[in-house]
Amino acid sequence: MVNAIRHLAMTYEPLPWVELSPDQDDDWLLAVAQVPRAEYLVTGDKSDLLALRHYGVTRFLTAREF
Repeated sequence: MVNAIRHLAMTYEPLPWVELSPDQDDDWLLAVAQVPRAEYLVTGDKSDLLALRHYGVTRFLTAREF
């Protein structure tokens, strides 16, 4: 299954440097969403990512909202 995902995945290197999330460990997720201009990032991180509501064109939603 991992090999099938790798075959379909788009990779971007290097990722842009992002320092926005209250939790620095989440900044890489913002960078990953920024490069392909993702419409949505589905997360359960209520205190950090969901509190931001969006980053660029990417909206942060719970699984229920999505």
